[in-house]
Amino acid sequence: LAMLKSETQGTIIAVLARPGERVRQGQPIVQVDPRPLDLAVQEATARVEEARLRLLDNTVPDSIVTGRALTGERLRNAEIRSGIDAARVTLEQRKYERERATIIAPFDGVMDDIKVAVGERLSTGQDIGRIVDLDHLRIDAAVLEHDLPLIRVGGQAVVTAPAAPDHPVIGSIAAILPIVDSATRAGRAVIRTGGGGVLRPGMYADVRLEA
Repeated sequence: LAMLKSETQGTIIAVLARPGERVRQGQPIVQVDPRPLDLAVQEATARVEEARLRLLDNTVPDSIVTGRALTGERLRNAEIRSGIDAARVTLEQRKYERERATIIAPFDGVMDDIKVAVGERLSTGQDIGRIVDLDHLRIDAAVLEHDLPLIRVGGQAVVTAPAAPDHPVIGSIAAILPIVDSATRAGRAVIRTGGGGVLRPGMYADVRLEA
């Protein structure tokens, strides 16, 4: 699962998904009003042009006197004094924020929660909602220490949930973690599996591992 977070700021003009709805990778979830972001890009573009003019003012007179264009350290000093580097960075930042005006689904999944509403003022880093990939699940399985040598990465795992004991789901051992818990005397194996329409994040399950 993944928590979607805003990478821009502005007023929300559309919420395009609902909790429980299946979404596809790249599908729009939330739309922020792009007009202020467009204006910010235009303003930053103007600042770059102003800095370019200052750079010309700082370099052209010397070039006319010497008959050669400025190069090396002198040119670099002129660029710093003009502020063109900072102006370009600001422009790229504004473009990035405008591109993120539409928050999209990072992968196929199901919306578990939506935390924002139309008309709300969104800030950078704010939680948007939670999306769950039910087709690619991870299970942490406790394995007693004397059984650890008997299992291997790539081995089969049969997963059974109490909610559907007659519908086992097949997975595989993706990793065997190195630390054994000193209290339980158990290590952990990481199982990768699909949900099979049965498994959900947060469930407990019985796992039978191939030895």
